[in-house]
Amino acid sequence: MENKEEEFYEISAVARLTGISSHVLRVWERRYGVVEPRRSDSGRRQYTKGDIQRLALLKTLVDNGHAIGSVAKLATPQLEERLSSTLDAKVSEDGLEEEAPAGVCRIGITGTILRQVVREAAENSPALRVVGEFRDADEMLNSIRPGAIDLLIHSQDTVFPEDIENLQNVISTLQVRRAILVYQFAKEDIINPLDIRQITALRAPVDASEIQLACIADIQLALRSGRRVESEKDDSCSIREFNEKAGDIPERMYSDEQLVRISHQSSIVKCECPQHLANLLSSLLAFEKYSEQCENRNEEDAVLHSYLHKTTAQARRQMEDALSEVLEQEGITIW
Repeated sequence: MENKEEEFYEISAVARLTGISSHVLRVWERRYGVVEPRRSDSGRRQYTKGDIQRLALLKTLVDNGHAIGSVAKLATPQLEERLSSTLDAKVSEDGLEEEAPAGVCRIGITGTILRQVVREAAENSPALRVVGEFRDADEMLNSIRPGAIDLLIHSQDTVFPEDIENLQNVISTLQVRRAILVYQFAKEDIINPLDIRQITALRAPVDASEIQLACIADIQLALRSGRRVESEKDDSCSIREFNEKAGDIPERMYSDEQLVRISHQSSIVKCECPQHLANLLSSLLAFEKYSEQCENRNEEDAVLHSYLHKTTAQARRQMEDALSEVLEQEGITIW
């Protein structure tokens, strides 16, 4: 008997969650039979969480050098085993990865409150890999080398200015790409500027799905900003090539006023995802503007800031698409 409570996802949502474009996904289905989505009454593809898990595994394996034809017919447990072997091959002698496999974001956690939530988020996404859990920032600083993690997730009940300075020190010392700060209480003038300081702030409580959404947004910067590209050319050349191919900056889908209304509307519905997404978009928009206006000391600075501007804009468009999907599912209309 069919489980009527099972949740299904449209192909656009699957594309965002897995990183596989809708076109490639259709090709993989037709040519390799990677999944068999059911059809809605209107004939639209509908995917299960199991389908998404399988597709995410396939995407990560392909990103790490496996031909899709060589892994498409493997069962999901076999894909997990293959991915585990691939990841283990990247691990250094002391147990921390020198460099993450393509498409995988290494996460470090400080504090105990969020550990289980982050673990659940990582279990549901092969793109997330928890590489260290620490009691506090001091333990993290004394335990891992710079560059060992891409994304720091830190929880704190009450946030004061000195706490932000300490967190930024950790980010700088360990060369972390981005940080997610989950807090209970803080003044607005402390939280608002965080979006241009490599920190995304989320008000507690948050669940695994909300952490996963936040990570998806931050991964766009954590994995693509400053990560060395294997090439005979240097990094600046790779960045230049990206800038030339990236095209125009996508237009905004939501104004500042609409994001504020979405955030306030979320307080009267059960799901808080719209509020968190609106906050994430505000952070991305602020950094997008900051990177566009940042002072350039030389030509290399100009190339880098153009790169950051364009990658942030692309991340912002993906999160705008995600917000549109959530608003439609929740029946929220923005006038």
